[in-house]
Amino acid sequence: MPESLKNPRNWVRVLFLALVLFGCFKNASPNEVNLSFAGEKAFLSAEHPLGCDRLGRDNIALFSYGAVATILLCIPARAVTLLVSFFFSFLSYIRKSRYSLFVETFSSVFLSLPSLLVALVVLAVFPETKLTLLFAIVLSDWAMSYESIQAKIRDVRQSGYVAASLSLGGSSGHVFIVHFLPALRNLFEYLFLTGIPSVIMTTALFSYLGVDTSLFDWGPGLGEQISFSKDYFEKTPVSVLLPILGIIGLVYSFGRDEK
Repeated sequence: MPESLKNPRNWVRVLFLALVLFGCFKNASPNEVNLSFAGEKAFLSAEHPLGCDRLGRDNIALFSYGAVATILLCIPARAVTLLVSFFFSFLSYIRKSRYSLFVETFSSVFLSLPSLLVALVVLAVFPETKLTLLFAIVLSDWAMSYESIQAKIRDVRQSGYVAASLSLGGSSGHVFIVHFLPALRNLFEYLFLTGIPSVIMTTALFSYLGVDTSLFDWGPGLGEQISFSKDYFEKTPVSVLLPILGIIGLVYSFGRDEK
């Protein structure tokens, strides 16, 4: 048996993806209210196998479109966060002490603040737009990635290859591209994969608090679904449990395999 099939995380990924695709292909985005199906129990009809919420929206459709919307937000947000952190690290290396002191101080301030607090302040101060949401996620998370990149840069800077290149007249930009970028490649991959689960949790919390986290008109986010149905758990438990499983499934699926 291939090693990939022995990994339980891969089985969870396949099952999760299959359920999401099934829900998206079977149903349209859950934007319309149909009170004739309000609170329908699970396993009572083939049309709505897992029932409906108290507005008559199919639970599988809510789960599937909510999961897709979360993925489409979290992956670009994490990529932009790493780009911002890399940009500051590059400028800090090129400008050295003059610019580095400012960025290091700026980074230390953000590291001392709870990331969720930073994000909520941004959402409260700026207009509620998709760009503001992306900005809030990036601003709350960039400092940690910046410090990781800076630690790697300091480690590579001590190598003999860098010293030799600088001694032979290589510019800072050339040395950074030739020697630092290859060394940072694995770190970028690690930071990207390990950072997505935290962005998923942040996005779910924003959604639970009523922030519109969907980039498209695909209905409520997973967190908003929990907030909307939690008071009616006894009548529609699937409407609460399914988005919770969706968040857990996303975090687990994007988690990094142990090696």
